[in-house]
Amino acid sequence: LQVVTERGRASLRLTVTSPWVRSVSPPSGRTNTLVTVTGSNFGAARGSSSVVVGSTVVTSYSSWSPTSVRFRIPVNTRPGGLAVRTTEGRSNSIHLEATSPYLTRVSPTRVNPGDRLTLTGGNFGSSRGSGYVLFPPALRPSSGDYVSWSDTRIVVEVPDRARSGDVKVVTTLGSSGTRNMEVAREVEPLPSMGVYGYSPPDVTAHPKSVKFGFEGIGRDVAMVWTQKSASDLHFYVNDQIYFRVEANEEEWNTWWTTLRQERLNSGQNVIEFRNEANQDRTANYTHWQLKDVRLWKPFEAKLPAGAKLLSPSFPVAEAGLGHPFPAPFNAEVTVPFTTTAPGEVRMAVYNLAGQRVRLLHDGWMEAGFHEARWDGRTDSGRDAGSGVYCVLLHAPELTQSARLVLIR
Repeated sequence: LQVVTERGRASLRLTVTSPWVRSVSPPSGRTNTLVTVTGSNFGAARGSSSVVVGSTVVTSYSSWSPTSVRFRIPVNTRPGGLAVRTTEGRSNSIHLEATSPYLTRVSPTRVNPGDRLTLTGGNFGSSRGSGYVLFPPALRPSSGDYVSWSDTRIVVEVPDRARSGDVKVVTTLGSSGTRNMEVAREVEPLPSMGVYGYSPPDVTAHPKSVKFGFEGIGRDVAMVWTQKSASDLHFYVNDQIYFRVEANEEEWNTWWTTLRQERLNSGQNVIEFRNEANQDRTANYTHWQLKDVRLWKPFEAKLPAGAKLLSPSFPVAEAGLGHPFPAPFNAEVTVPFTTTAPGEVRMAVYNLAGQRVRLLHDGWMEAGFHEARWDGRTDSGRDAGSGVYCVLLHAPELTQSARLVLIR
C-alpha cells in the first residue's frame, strides 16, 4: 500500500485475508464435471468454507487447499457467478456455465391425470428432440402428451398412470433436479384408522379442547375437518402449535391441511383442537363445534368442494417474519420467516439492552419459507433469564424484528 504526495512516497504492507478467485477450469460443464478453482486465501482445509455457484451451494469436494479447490458440478446447478466463501468473507465471482438442465418450479403442484403441467427452469433445449419429462414411477409421456417445449419452459399432459412424487427433465446433456408433484385420486383412509368424527352439542363436556391419536406412517398426512366457533381455535401436533383458525360462528367451514412428516413421530401422534378462550374458564364457555375430522394418506384425498386450504404454521407475510410460537414460551420458540430472494441471511436474538444473546443463523439461504428455533440458551450455552427479547432478521432487501417472551 503506497501513499504518494509532492514531497515523496510512503509504503506499508497490507495483508488481504478475504478469499480471491483468479480462474475456473473448465469454464463450462454438465452435472458431475470436475471443476478446479484457483486463487488465494481459501484456507488450508474446508471447515465451514464453501463454493457457491449462483444460488447452489456445493457440499462435496475432491480437494481443498489455500490456492485451489476441486469439486464436481452438483445436480440442478444453474449457470451463474462462482464464488468462494470462508470465515474471512466472500470472494469475487467468475461465471461458470452449467450446461445440464435445471428445474426451478412445477405448476400446479397438485394435478389430476390429463392435466397440463408446466415445468420451468433452463437448459432444456430449444425443441424436444430426444429429451423427455420423467414422471413417477419412471414413466415417460408419449410424444403427443407434449404441448410445448422451449429452453426454459415445458408444458406436458400428466399421464394416466402417473403417481405422486418427484418429476424431472432429462436431455442429452443430463438430467435436472426434481420437484414434487401430487396426483389427486380417490379418497383412501389411513390403514386401520377409519374415519374420526366429532360434533359437540351447544354445551359440550369438552369445552377446552378435543384430542385425537394416530400412528405415523413415515410420510405426510392429509387432514380435513369442519368447524363453527365463536372464538379462534389453535391446532397442536404433539403439543407444538401448528396453526390458528380464526373465529366464524355464522356458518360451518371445511378446512384442509397437511401434517408434515418432519413434525410427526414414527409411532403415536396426538393432534389437538384447542379453544384458547376457554382455557382459564370454569363457566360461561365460548361455544364452538367441530365435526367430520378425517385423516388421509396424502395426497390421495380429494379436496372437498368449498374447502379452504391452511398451510402449516401461522400465516407468514410475503416476505419477513411470521408470528413466533408459542408465545410466551418456556423450552423452545419457533420463528417462521419467508425470504423472496436467495442470499445471505442473519438472524439473532437480542435483549432489551441491545446485547446479542444468541445467533440463530448466519449464512446463505434459498428463497422460500423457513423456520428458526431458539431453545432459550445464550451463545455460551447458558440458560437465558425470563424476560422480553427481540429476534432480528436481516435478509436480502429486508430487516425486521419480532418480540419473544421467555418464562422460566
